Amino acid sequence: MKETTFLEENDQLNQLSMNILVHAGNARDHLVHSLESLESMDFETAKIEVKAARKEVVVAHGLQTDTLQLEASGEQIRYSTLFCHAQDTLMTAQSEILIGEHLVRLFENFSQK
Repeated sequence: MKETTFLEENDQLNQLSMNILVHAGNARDHLVHSLESLESMDFETAKIEVKAARKEVVVAHGLQTDTLQLEASGEQIRYSTLFCHAQDTLMTAQSEILIGEHLVRLFENFSQK
């Protein structure tokens, strides 16, 4: 088995971090569209967009989990500011989506009364 060099490992972690950031960013974009639809009382579009946001965050979370499982199995993962930023962005997106999902249900319930 070929051992990776520091530069190869660095490139792999940077690429992984960027992929997490892309999917977390996509999730946040979908959530913004969901909230904009909610402002217009367009509940169907709001639901579609929040569901798309959830799918993006699941992909990003999977990438993060794969990396953390490597470390849990004994493979040392170096500290990376970019990876830390990607994790922060993912966590923020997850929190925003959770709130967005509740807002969609809340607004839809109030509109029916």
